[in-house]
Amino acid sequence: MKIRNRLSLFFAITSSLVLFALGISVYFFSSQYRQREFNIRLLRRVDITEKMFLERESLTEQSYELIREQFLNVLPEETEEVMQIKDGWRDSLMYVYPVEFLDELSSAGIAYYLEDNRQGAGRLFHLSGGDYVVIISAADLIGINVLKNLRNILAIAMCSGIALMIFLSHTVTGRLLRPISEKIRKANTISVSNLHERLRVFNPDDEIGQLAIAFNRLLDRLDAAFNSQKLFVANASHEIRNPLTAIIGEADLALDKERSPKDYQEALKTIQTEADRLNLLVNNLLQLSAVSYNLSELRCEPVSVASLLLETKGKFDLLDADNQLSFEQDITPFKGVLINANRTLLQTALINIFDNAHKFSSGSPVKVSVEFTGSFVKIAVKDQGIGIAAEDIPKLPQPFFRADNVRNIKGTGIGIPLTVKIIELHAGTFEVSSVVNKGTTVTITLPVISHLEQVF
Repeated sequence: MKIRNRLSLFFAITSSLVLFALGISVYFFSSQYRQREFNIRLLRRVDITEKMFLERESLTEQSYELIREQFLNVLPEETEEVMQIKDGWRDSLMYVYPVEFLDELSSAGIAYYLEDNRQGAGRLFHLSGGDYVVIISAADLIGINVLKNLRNILAIAMCSGIALMIFLSHTVTGRLLRPISEKIRKANTISVSNLHERLRVFNPDDEIGQLAIAFNRLLDRLDAAFNSQKLFVANASHEIRNPLTAIIGEADLALDKERSPKDYQEALKTIQTEADRLNLLVNNLLQLSAVSYNLSELRCEPVSVASLLLETKGKFDLLDADNQLSFEQDITPFKGVLINANRTLLQTALINIFDNAHKFSSGSPVKVSVEFTGSFVKIAVKDQGIGIAAEDIPKLPQPFFRADNVRNIKGTGIGIPLTVKIIELHAGTFEVSSVVNKGTTVTITLPVISHLEQVF
């Protein structure tokens, strides 16, 4: 069921219940008012009957009947009865009354009753000769007819109101939801070919405007992702094409004619170098793709910061025995500092940082320092290399980005984006501070899951 139909049905049911409750309330209170009002009229008739009974001895029969005709407004189907209270007086009554009414009249001195459409009122009064009871009953035909008419009017009004509410709710919800329908039609026309188009925002303060804004922001992210993907593919193609071109060129040149063994060796060395470069690029791309998952999907374990750094330093020494990287302090105390990590991925990230620091320092010393802050551990790698321009630092996480001052230095432009992604997957932060021609400091911050306080 569409939202418009659901809203129409909801408003129709709600309005029907409200109108029904209102009609029942009006009818109930009107009925109660009619009953009370007629009881008052009956009680007045009781008063008049009582007074006339008291004065009847001083009036002739003709005078008494004349007063009744001139001053008494006889009620519809009225019965009047005056009876002296004595043994068996109830059996002497001319009409039949409810037993509860007679009991209440005897005990309280005044009582009312309602039986079908007939109402009655009675009261006791005292004379020197004894106690008497006056009972007047009648039918409020006018009030009952008014209530019937009111009931019919309320029934017609409720049916008409419900029908009107169904029509109005369907119309109003259609008008209210029309902007959403238009935005749905517009959204359905947006594809890869026109991803730059956006939904119109008429009122940014209402929910529909906020929905359009949220959808436009989603399109912005998708557009950025598509552009990034296009740029990534273009850069990856370019980076892969370069070593392939060199390999093919060297192979064609070597096979073009007979050459000396030395020339063949040189050609094979060039091919090997470019093949190694291509292999490194492909491996980095595969790693970058592999870490595009949540940390919950990675196999993690408590890892000691000290052992992680020592193992990473040992692997880096195997890759480059001439590196000038060293620890600025004794990191043995950090054996008790544990982080939840994927050891292999974090080692890859640290090796990338170590390699960049060594590569861009031209053999100058690189220092690694560790700081424990209670909830986090900070690992800083500081070099004395060529540095990075301030405007280039925000671009470092972009795949294949390389600053202008490192174009002549061998690299793929994937190491830092891979490192940033790994650190983010470990709920950490990656920060770079640098001064051109003076050096760069890379600081990664990782959350600590436990530590031995006595060590610090």
